[in-house]
Amino acid sequence: MSSETHEFKAEVAALLNLVTNSLYTNSEIFLRELISNAADALDKARFQALVDSALDGKELESQILITVNKQAGTLTIEDTGIGMTRDETAQNLGTIAHSGTLRYLEEMQKARIAGETSGAAEPNLIGQFGVGFYSAFMVADEVVVTTLSGKPGSEAIIWRSRGDGSYQVEPGTRDQRGTTIVLTLKSEAKEFLDRWRIEALVKRYSNYVMHPIRLRVIDEQGEDKDPEPRQINAASAIWARSSSELEDSDYTEFYKHVMGGFVMPGDEPFARLHFTADAPIQFHALLFVPGRAPADLFQEDRKALQLYARRVLVMENCDTLLPQYLRFVRGVVDSQDLPLNVSREMLQEHKSLAAIRRQLTRKTLKLLAELAEEDAAKYTKMWNEFGSVIKEGLHTDGGQRAELTELLRYRHVADTDDGLISLKDYVAAMGEDQKYIWYVAGPNETALRNSPHLEAVRAKGENVLLMSDPVDEWVLQSLSDYEGKPFRSVTQGELDEPAEDEDSDEQDDDSDSADDEDKAKDKREPSPIDPLLNLARVVLGDRVRDVRASKRLTESPSCLVDAAGGLSRNMERILRMAQPGTKMGASPRILELNPDHSFVKAASKISETNKDDPRLPEWVEILHDLAALAEGTVPDPAGAAKRFVKVLNTLAES
Repeated sequence: MSSETHEFKAEVAALLNLVTNSLYTNSEIFLRELISNAADALDKARFQALVDSALDGKELESQILITVNKQAGTLTIEDTGIGMTRDETAQNLGTIAHSGTLRYLEEMQKARIAGETSGAAEPNLIGQFGVGFYSAFMVADEVVVTTLSGKPGSEAIIWRSRGDGSYQVEPGTRDQRGTTIVLTLKSEAKEFLDRWRIEALVKRYSNYVMHPIRLRVIDEQGEDKDPEPRQINAASAIWARSSSELEDSDYTEFYKHVMGGFVMPGDEPFARLHFTADAPIQFHALLFVPGRAPADLFQEDRKALQLYARRVLVMENCDTLLPQYLRFVRGVVDSQDLPLNVSREMLQEHKSLAAIRRQLTRKTLKLLAELAEEDAAKYTKMWNEFGSVIKEGLHTDGGQRAELTELLRYRHVADTDDGLISLKDYVAAMGEDQKYIWYVAGPNETALRNSPHLEAVRAKGENVLLMSDPVDEWVLQSLSDYEGKPFRSVTQGELDEPAEDEDSDEQDDDSDSADDEDKAKDKREPSPIDPLLNLARVVLGDRVRDVRASKRLTESPSCLVDAAGGLSRNMERILRMAQPGTKMGASPRILELNPDHSFVKAASKISETNKDDPRLPEWVEILHDLAALAEGTVPDPAGAAKRFVKVLNTLAES
């Protein structure tokens, strides 16, 4: 057989131009692709040996040998795999998008139908001949492939090309089956003649390829520095092994690898998830819930799960394998059904990812639920680290709302030691007469525990959830009740009236008509402090929505209340934080006065007998100041201080 020159088809020529200019973002990917093809050929040889007793080279050790020749300026990747015949060389290397793996799978399917093999003997096929092979031209001026098929009677073939639109095929010389690819590197690609560069690339992309990858280096003088080439990959993927084979120490070491190589004492993972899925998508997963929130948890370019395709790294940080509210999870996913795609965008859109995501999400939520049930103390620590992130899912993932709701934990006034309670336990502890799941929201937990709004509810022995996380009120927009018990803020509306009645009477909307306000006021019951209430409405004017007698206070003289059905003051604060620079005025609130407090009763008595007493306006201001001070936000701190000093001086002189 003489040498023959062939023109690449038009689409191949276009592909070569695309590959060398824009298809891959990093030229280093070429080594991953060629190693994957070599591993593919080794898998095929192993499988074929099971069904073809005449196959040559059964005694050969499966290996991939990388040779760096600094003197010649070449990089060689050699395998002892299945090899290629002349026709297979033309099909696999001369035609775009023709995958040797695909053709082999078709043949294997035919063999299975014919009863010549079983599913258990099928290999894990890695990579694709075709696009992956052409990535070699990103770094090489010339690519020479020498191959010998394991089929009896085959002849060695040499395929060479400079990527210039044509390739040559000629007879070759080779003693054993397999394939050798020699790249004559471009001047700008000489970095790939560095031992440490090759080792680093293999460890990054191909460390877990199941076949040994060995490296030899020939120096500038032509001396072989590695007479016994050493293995540079692990050749074993922990996630592909059965959990029964592994010890805790194995997982600990891999966790360190996933977290960047170093883990502080005490930061061991809260939980791990190791499983294999066979249908509808085949993949392995080994995930960890870190023992401490990663520093990049709220950054856009944060780390995510590593995605492998048949043990070959295809994406360092794949942020679509889990929803955003589980972005703290770290680990590895290795799919048997994903190709080594040419771009992140194509991979992100692959239909298999959606199926993997569904399974990972479901199993991760189940893992967290099991942790909560089996080790409440550890779950509390986990929740303190990641609870605010998990709660985002209530607002963004309606399909998992039931599972996420059971994971929720809150601090509550019934526990002074910062213990957490689930909604299930809260409802189980409710008395027969308690209608609502009470909560109080604000930026400071200590202030919430001491809030005057809690007094009447606590006096009845009812518990109150403390919501100091900014995301809490967003959650409640998607979670209106739990097991039929509505959530109700102790800072909104009248506590002894149904929320729906309040919503119809007091809508926090600028479009409310005066008639609606009048109707709400007409429903008020007479109060012994009405004279003071009427005076306070005049003194405070439009700084408050209304002034009324309180049914929620038992100790404090006053508090500020949000109108039922409207935005709470805490939500307004959160919205201003989310939109810095935007002017958002605070809506007026309702001032409630405690009719049983001695100061309020005294002021009301004076206002009844002498509404023009000059002390009364100042006392009204003080009651307003005290209500604001209890929440930590006084509109006029200097004025409030002067008023307090004046009262103190009066008391000192009396």
